[in-house]
Amino acid sequence: DSERYVEQLLDLFTKFSTLVKEAFNDDPRFLTSRDKAFKQVVNDTSVFRLELPSKQKGVGSKTQPESRCPELLANYCDMLLRKTPLSKKSTSDEIESRLKDVLLVLKYVQNKDVFMRYHKAHLTRRLILDSSADSEKEENMVEWLRDVGMPADYVNKLARMFQDVKVSEDLNQQFKDSHRNKGTLADSINIKILNAGAWARGSERVQVSLPLELEDFIPEVEEFYRQKHNGRKLQWYHHMSNGTITFSNMAGKFDLDVTTFQMAVLFAWNQRPFDKISFENLRLATELPDAELRRTLWSLVNFPKLKRQVLLCAPEVKTPKEFDDSTQFWVNQEFSLIKNNRIQKRGKLNLVGRLQLSTEKSKEEDNESIVQLRILRTQEAIVKIMKMRKRITNAQLQTELVEILKNMFLPSKKMIKEQIEWLIEHKYMKRDKENINVFIYMA
Repeated sequence: DSERYVEQLLDLFTKFSTLVKEAFNDDPRFLTSRDKAFKQVVNDTSVFRLELPSKQKGVGSKTQPESRCPELLANYCDMLLRKTPLSKKSTSDEIESRLKDVLLVLKYVQNKDVFMRYHKAHLTRRLILDSSADSEKEENMVEWLRDVGMPADYVNKLARMFQDVKVSEDLNQQFKDSHRNKGTLADSINIKILNAGAWARGSERVQVSLPLELEDFIPEVEEFYRQKHNGRKLQWYHHMSNGTITFSNMAGKFDLDVTTFQMAVLFAWNQRPFDKISFENLRLATELPDAELRRTLWSLVNFPKLKRQVLLCAPEVKTPKEFDDSTQFWVNQEFSLIKNNRIQKRGKLNLVGRLQLSTEKSKEEDNESIVQLRILRTQEAIVKIMKMRKRITNAQLQTELVEILKNMFLPSKKMIKEQIEWLIEHKYMKRDKENINVFIYMA
């Protein structure tokens, strides 16, 4: 529970800050002790633990535990910035105060790069799904991150994301104007043209067979964009897209907010609503990878807190891994929304949930990419120090390295040693022949 965890952390910090102020008049020795203790609490791995690969991809599989505090802080920020019960019951001033409190806690976190990764993922989700509670607060948060010393390249990417959204709004309007009175989908489609460097990683793209209505529309978008920006190429990230479809049955008519993958699955029944379709045939129809198809079907047969599911299956299963090629799926013709124990004839249901903007592998890939980026940052910082110093002792190198990287993460002695060895092997630096604890820069 991110909310309880962060609020208890803040209560703890406030309690002891008040004690030091009122009982000891903010004596520097007590402030230092408070800071040291609080740093130990937020970086503790005994309760909340995040497992990261300990080595480069493909080399060893052991994990090293880290505190989940930065992830939970990012989740809490998301709850404040997104349209949630927490943000709805809080005033604008209360939200601002809590966000600044989070940044206060972040100061004590050793591995801020984990917070950056999760915060950016949540921001991506909010901007694409238009689920921000307050766009002004969103942009303020970027500047507050800059003010507390977050790396410039990270903050600049966040700022670029907001620019892309604003440019996309203008481009959308131009596209709608150019297709007015042509009887196309233009009026009901919202296109976001996003800079790949600021938003996504190429490995996340997932193959899917779109409904014909969308498939036929894509070339129109591409031609319009080509006329505006000759030489640029669009890549479609369907797993980051969503839409609203209308579901009709004997019970009523319902608008369903769905991911593109859910849409592709449900459209398999568009022309044959009473048919049963096997898992194997759905895989052929949607062209989705096995893991994504399982996850998508599970969200339609077992959506949390929904009394009547959109799809039914046989035989019944307890996990998506139990689906096999012969598992049969069909549309629940008795599907409806139930409110206060009464069946509703109309309504809207959001089926997107936490499926959106992530793939089955992305969590694991995120953790691997955190480690990969740490390795690169460590190598860059060592080379920067060596270039400036030309000759340096091991102890001095480690001290300066930690100082450079402290706003991102705290490199372990093992990682520093491994990257020094890598740089020596690749002729960036060498050991002094007379003193192995002294390094010399090689131009």
